[in-house]
Amino acid sequence: MTDIALSFRNADGALRSELTGCLDFMNETPFFQRYKQETWDALQISGNSKILDVACGVGFDVIGLARRFPRADVFGLDSAHGFLGLARERARGLRNALFVGGDSRRLPFGDRQFDGVRIDRSLQHISAPLEALREMVRVTRKGGRIVVAEPDWGTYFVYNGKLETGAKMAGLWEKSFANPYIGREIGVLLQKCGVENIDCRAHALIVRSLDAAEIIFDLTRVTENCVSAGVLTRDEAEDWLSASRAASQSGAFLACLNIMLWDGSIPD
Repeated sequence: MTDIALSFRNADGALRSELTGCLDFMNETPFFQRYKQETWDALQISGNSKILDVACGVGFDVIGLARRFPRADVFGLDSAHGFLGLARERARGLRNALFVGGDSRRLPFGDRQFDGVRIDRSLQHISAPLEALREMVRVTRKGGRIVVAEPDWGTYFVYNGKLETGAKMAGLWEKSFANPYIGREIGVLLQKCGVENIDCRAHALIVRSLDAAEIIFDLTRVTENCVSAGVLTRDEAEDWLSASRAASQSGAFLACLNIMLWDGSIPD
C-alpha cells in the first residue's frame, strides 16, 4: 500500500508527478498562502539577510522570499533531485534564489551561516526530527530566527455523516506519517535545542470540497488502502465515497486539520 503521505518520504519515486501537483494546488490555496506569509514575517528578514528553507520542495517559498527581499540570499535545500530540478527551473533569472541538494539531518553548511531558517510541513515525513531541528539551530547565527510550520494529524477529521468510517480512514492515514503529532511536539523539541522566546499559533485548514480534499488528503487511495488493510469492507468504502460526493454537492462535506506555527530565537 502507498499514498501521497508515504511517497513524500521518497519524493523521487513513482508518485512524483502527483506530489508536485499536490504542492502546486496547495500553494495556490488562500489558506496556505496566508500561513506561509506568516512564516515569512516570523523570519524578520531585513537588508542583506541570508535565509535557508529546509526541505524546500519545488521552491515556492525560496522563490517568493527571493522576490520579496531582493537584497537577501535565499537558499533552498532538499533531498529530492526531481523537486530541486523543477525549483531551479522555476527560479530561473532570480540570482538570489539558490538551491542545494542535501539531507536535513546533516546540513551541508558551516555553523552560524544564516540569519533565519525555516521548515514547512516536512518534519512530519522526516525520521529523527530532533536531529533536523538541531541542524537548523547549528547553522543559524546568534540572535537569528527559527520558524517551523507542521500539521498535527491528531486534529484531522473528515466528515460526511459517516462518523465511524471517517475515523477509521483518518486512523489509517495517520500511520502514513513518520511523525503524525509533530505539530504539537515542536515547542518541546525547540526547547531541547536551546531555542528561546518560543511562540506558537494554530491555523485550521477547513476543506469543504471533496475535489480539494481528494488532492490534499488522497481520499480515494486511502479508502482503497483501508479495504486492503481490512479496516473497511468494500461496501463500506463505496458507501463512504458516495456519501462524500453527496455531502460535497450539498455543502455539508467537511475536512479539517490544524497546522501549528512555531518560532523562536537563537540565544545571543
